[in-house]
Amino acid sequence: MYVPVLEHTTYIKPVLSALEVFSKVENYEAATTSFTYGGLIFTSQRAVEAFASALDHLSSAANSGSTREKSTLLCLEHLTIPLYAVGPATALSLNHIKESFLPKCRISGGEDAGTGEILAEVILKDYNDSYTESTADGSTEKASGRVKKPLLFLTGAKHRDIIPVTLTTAPSKQRIDVQEMIVYASNEAPNFASNLTAALRASAAAPFRWFVVFSPTGVDQLLSALGRLRDKSIISIGPESSKPVFRHTFIASIGPTTRDFMKKKLGFEVDVCAEKPSPEGVRGGIEDYMRKHVAQP
Repeated sequence: MYVPVLEHTTYIKPVLSALEVFSKVENYEAATTSFTYGGLIFTSQRAVEAFASALDHLSSAANSGSTREKSTLLCLEHLTIPLYAVGPATALSLNHIKESFLPKCRISGGEDAGTGEILAEVILKDYNDSYTESTADGSTEKASGRVKKPLLFLTGAKHRDIIPVTLTTAPSKQRIDVQEMIVYASNEAPNFASNLTAALRASAAAPFRWFVVFSPTGVDQLLSALGRLRDKSIISIGPESSKPVFRHTFIASIGPTTRDFMKKKLGFEVDVCAEKPSPEGVRGGIEDYMRKHVAQP
């Protein structure tokens, strides 16, 4: 059963403003050099959805005969910049946009970068490598005549700063400027508490039930609602032990970012943290936990 914790509001105007430079480009082959940014960073599917909404807006306007939007879309088809994504789900969503609007761009990170910390390290190497060239003796040096452009970080109103901090405080030669753009905001869904109550009641007779948390943004709302509902079976049991656990409600997180947020900010320790931030990773973690630590009824 899926219970939405948050509702999201997207902002496409900032994205459209960033892409407006393409409306004045006559030579589409010069799209990459004309663009203000050297790459885009996405750490959530919500940011990808906001970006997609802006591109859909351009497409609709172009289909209505707007030459400015047609020019922008043609430039995007010739754009060759990296698209950095956290986790496989964000990368998959981004790939749909790439196929439709950005065929010459490449996606980096994804499954190999399940957290912001890992993606930041991926970006430092990948992006800096694109601005260096090999010399005859096998060493590398800065590519002549090329100025390292900033990266555009499309994000929500509430977000962690690990990526911009890591990139902007790196050693001088590796340092990368990052400009943040707020493209969505998240708030607690108006019917969340009542929907959660219904889910608790519907699953009350189940031998076991799991709450799977997908984002740090919704964790405080979730635990707050659980507190209001006074469901005393929702407890943290601390470090795993080899002894069977006699309770029927458990909590899993999609990845270490959400797990660490719950532990450090809220003092709550989850039962399972997926090794890979994907539905398959969550399922594998739950099955492994149940097999090792839970007494079957």
